Amino acid sequence: MKKGAPSALVLLVSLALSAHAYELSPIPEAGLWRSEKRVLIDDEERLQALQRARQQLPADTAAQRRALLDEAAISRSTPTIEMECLTSHQAAELVRLETLQQEIQRDVPECELTVHPVDRSTLNIHGRCQAEHGFDGDMQGHLEIISSYEIRSSFLGRGNVQFESDTNDTAAGTPASIQLQEISRWTQPDCGAVTPRERLSF
Repeated sequence: MKKGAPSALVLLVSLALSAHAYELSPIPEAGLWRSEKRVLIDDEERLQALQRARQQLPADTAAQRRALLDEAAISRSTPTIEMECLTSHQAAELVRLETLQQEIQRDVPECELTVHPVDRSTLNIHGRCQAEHGFDGDMQGHLEIISSYEIRSSFLGRGNVQFESDTNDTAAGTPASIQLQEISRWTQPDCGAVTPRERLSF
């Protein structure tokens, strides 16, 4: 969903704790990380069937409910793989809520986001997206630091998608859902030929 340079960063809602003071944990390990990203555009009928299946799960299996949509994306889309070098300084900065807000916002410049900490390792993200050519609708998701060696994020957007093949008759776009999933795992302490980026992509 990276389309051109982002406009001025939107003001994010005030949090109960200062963004400067709030930090997630644990701190990711410095070194070489492998990120696997998947995007799945699906029709509303199948999405509703998945949601009905989620509702039939016991109430105490929140993680299992989240995983149901994640697994659908895993099985039906082709991943893109990126290798990223994380320095010790970047790893320490990454757990700061303000830094995570900025990184997520850069990934979806067409969306106005609000970010809420759930616990010390998980964030919930909500957004309203308006892209002239692309996705127009609401999105929600979460980012979780599983351990010092794994970070996961998953997003679901529902609205209209403007495809290149859409004609003037479908100028408003096609009703659809978009699932985005990223799993980043630490691989080794030595980054080799991969140099650290100025901006992170987690």
